[in-house]
Amino acid sequence: VEGEGMGIANVLRMAGLVASNGEGFRQIEGGGVRIDGEKVSDKGLQLAKGSTLVVQVGKRKFAKVTLA
Repeated sequence: VEGEGMGIANVLRMAGLVASNGEGFRQIEGGGVRIDGEKVSDKGLQLAKGSTLVVQVGKRKFAKVTLA
């Protein structure tokens, strides 16, 4: 459903894991983004509001994110 949730690149940026949405998209294309241990390949992924996720960029950047 359109408008439900938040785009993956926005989540990465707001969590401070990437500097910009463009960098987030590049990380996804390169296979460097995981959510709860699962690799993300869809740049258009929408994350549901109210969910709590562990987001990883690269080998050492992690964030626990709760979408309000």
